[in-house]
This record gives sequence, C-alpha cells and structure tokens, in this order.
Amino acid sequence: MTEIQNDAQRLIDFIANAKKVTPVKVTYKGVLDGEIPANVQQFGGVSFGQLIGDWSDVQPLIASLPSENVYIENESRNSAVPLLDKLNINARIEPGAIIREQVEIGDNAVIMLGAVINIGAEIGASTMIDMGAILGGVQLWAPIHILVRALFWQVLSNQPLRNQFVLAITSWLVLMLWS
Repeated sequence: MTEIQNDAQRLIDFIANAKKVTPVKVTYKGVLDGEIPANVQQFGGVSFGQLIGDWSDVQPLIASLPSENVYIENESRNSAVPLLDKLNINARIEPGAIIREQVEIGDNAVIMLGAVINIGAEIGASTMIDMGAILGGVQLWAPIHILVRALFWQVLSNQPLRNQFVLAITSWLVLMLWS
C-alpha cells in the first residue's frame, strides 16, 4: 500500500472504532436528578447552570425538569470525529468553516467561511482554502493548488460543474506529479 492508502485506512479504522457521541450544552433551571457523572462538566449553582457532555449522560439529569426550564444546544448526533480545536492554530480561520479533528493546517493558511475540511486533510503553510471549498479526508493542499484553481476558474468561469470537474482532475494530476 502507498502512504496515502495507509493514511486512508488508518482514518477509516479510527472512525469505525471511535465511540460515537452526541455532545450537548444544556442550560437549566431547577434541581437535577442524580449526581453529575465525572465526564459531564457542570457550571453554575445547584438550581441553575450549564451541563456539557454526551447526551446519554446529560439527559437523565434533566429528565424531570419542565421543558421551559431547559435549553439544549447540539451540533451533531452519534458523531465519531469531533471538530478541531482552533484556538492554537497559527492561521486565519473565518466563522462558519467546519474543520474536523486530525486536520493539519500550516502557518499563515487562510480558511474562508463555508469551507468544509474533513479528517486527515493537510493544508500547507500560506495556503488559502476559499469559500465553500470541500476537502475530503487525506487530501494535501498547498499554494500550487490555489494557483491551478484560480487559472481554471478564470478560463471556465461560467460553467460551475465543468469547473469542479477540471479542478478535481487538475488537482489530482498536480498532486501525482508533485508526490
């Protein structure tokens, strides 16, 4: 197997074997049912506060509270891969970019709003990932890809489906030649 195939298999195995969770943040008013499990974070007092944890652990705690005393936030259901913690990434990441864990982002990269970057993708230093771009797992992006994308976008600007096809083929060819 090639290195890329090994990485892809590693990610497939990781996702298949990962514990599936439904992370929630619950703001509540009232007295909770039972003790707070160690894997649930609680903020606030005895009768008002927030709980952060997996829905299967939090739901029993709030089961007897009236619905008007509970506000629940969640972004995924039975997810195997959480979102990337972006706090220590030396890059510009705009709001609305969705980036999964185990993504490598090089220094001074720019990730525009609406970009979706899946587990295992690698974004090189000083690379820009534009609005609405979708990067699958185990993809390598570096500044040369942006140049290729810009050239084909200019040439085929009024044919979006054809653009995507040409971009995909060109990126694959550049990646093969570059490897």
